[in-house]
Amino acid sequence: MSRYEYEKRARQRRRRRNSQKRSFERGYDARYTVESNRSRSRNYNSGRGRRIGGVPTSGRVQRMRRANMRRALIASAAVVAVLAIFAVVVFALSKMGSNGTKVAATPVPTPVPTVAPTPVPTPTPKPKAVALTFDDGPSRDNTENILAVLKQYNAHATFFVVGNRVEVDADILQHEIEAGCEVGSHSWNHPQLSKIPWSKVKKQLNDTSNIVKKCGNGYEMKTLRPPYGAISEKMRNRLKVPMILWSLDTLDWKSRNAKKVFNNIKKNVKDGDIILMHDIHASTAEAIKKIVPWLSEHGYDMLTVSELFERNGKKFKGGVAYTDGLTE
Repeated sequence: MSRYEYEKRARQRRRRRNSQKRSFERGYDARYTVESNRSRSRNYNSGRGRRIGGVPTSGRVQRMRRANMRRALIASAAVVAVLAIFAVVVFALSKMGSNGTKVAATPVPTPVPTVAPTPVPTPTPKPKAVALTFDDGPSRDNTENILAVLKQYNAHATFFVVGNRVEVDADILQHEIEAGCEVGSHSWNHPQLSKIPWSKVKKQLNDTSNIVKKCGNGYEMKTLRPPYGAISEKMRNRLKVPMILWSLDTLDWKSRNAKKVFNNIKKNVKDGDIILMHDIHASTAEAIKKIVPWLSEHGYDMLTVSELFERNGKKFKGGVAYTDGLTE
């Protein structure tokens, strides 16, 4: 065989091998494409190929989503675990003291037996007593000042009020009653009862009694001081309440001088006196600032008229005029 033929045959063999190789590659690609389409079809029909917005998802996307879900679950579990540990730590610290030691439980207090309150001792009565009385009020300018001094020395007084003034200054009347003082009638507008008809006397007293009861939350007066101390036989016979006069007239209505009023009492007061004053005068309210402490220091209790009579064992009688707290 010549060299030429040998080379020719070699070229033919190489062409055949290359042709077979290309045919094989083309056949492999076709088979791969068919198998890939079949695999997608099986995955889609078995449910593994899901749709998003109507488009089937690939297996790789699904695997990525499942991995993301697992990571989210793991992160959530980690957060819950951290919160639980934090709660346990806070609870443990609440049971520890500021220096790290455990705080002992607060002991249940042992019940303490109830002790009855110690009664406030009743003031020991002084050896002497008088009744301070004030006419023609209530007075918005002066009565409150008098009540303040009386309260300071635990003293009481009797206020003989005029009905038409109670109608104007009802709150002052209430303060007199609240202070433990006594309220008596001094008529409606201060007429001389001994010189007017009985029908008018009754009206004067009834109107005053009604206004005091209304403004004083039902307070009922039990005594009368006739204006000017004027009394008629008809009054003695028909009145059902006692008439309270006085044994010591301070003449405050005349002098209008606090010093003279005080000196009058210092000079003339005695045990059982009913002392006449008027709370419509500013000088009287000023004099009381000295009168009350002086009487207290000199052994006098200052009482209402009713308290003075009760202390001395005396009882009121209707239509009877009383000038002091000792004599009948």
